[in-house]
Amino acid sequence: MLIGVTGHKGILAKSLIKYLKKQNFRISLYEHDILDHKKLSKWLKRVNIIIHLAAVTSIKKVNENKNYARKVNFEATDYLVSCIKNTNKKLVFISSSHVYGSSNKKISETTKKSPITYYGYLKSLSEDTIESNLNNYLIIRLFSYYSIFQNTDFLIPSLIKKIKNLKHQKLKIKNYNHIRDISSVKFVANQISLLILKNTNGIINCGSGKGMQIKDLAVKIAKLKFNKVVQLDRRFKTKQITQIISDNSKLIKITGIDDKDNLFKYL
Repeated sequence: MLIGVTGHKGILAKSLIKYLKKQNFRISLYEHDILDHKKLSKWLKRVNIIIHLAAVTSIKKVNENKNYARKVNFEATDYLVSCIKNTNKKLVFISSSHVYGSSNKKISETTKKSPITYYGYLKSLSEDTIESNLNNYLIIRLFSYYSIFQNTDFLIPSLIKKIKNLKHQKLKIKNYNHIRDISSVKFVANQISLLILKNTNGIINCGSGKGMQIKDLAVKIAKLKFNKVVQLDRRFKTKQITQIISDNSKLIKITGIDDKDNLFKYL
């Protein structure tokens, strides 16, 4: 059994590969441009399971070049699916909670998709082509996660930078009363590796199952990392709060790993 990984230079991929190696999986890394169809097709013939991680993951970068994002995040996936459609190969597709909209209760796998970002729309399109053409697949919808190696296009690194540079003024964070589900990258990678080990099929949410307001996250980061007490600039508070929290009961039932993740020890 040979597992192929696209997007292996990404932060999640690097962490996931470590966990897969602990499970003694044999791994082949796709070393070329995901848009090089000839090389991708040739590589796909060698592997049994494909973990498809190659994507533009920064919402900012997706919005800056939507045409390129579509090619990488959807068209490459669509081509990959066409290559393995009539084989017994398995596709593990890393999707996102961005396929959902805001919900006042925890979001389950059966919640209707309603992407509110272009990134989420492309992930949703990719899911559709997978479900329409393949029988042997696992779609993992990741909720937010954090790694010390993320850049400031992502939530926690951007908060760390703002708090670090804060002098005496109030902290300015857009939509700071919104609620998100955030895990550590290690927690996420471990969950994914176990889903693969247990030969899971279908659609699975992968998140902590806990929600935190962005303002509370900022206050805790300030205290733990910088020993600062911060005040939020109330002009950035929104009247309508969006909430995206995973119902991870299906995930936990399969992997057996409950909510033992401590996000803040990785700060």
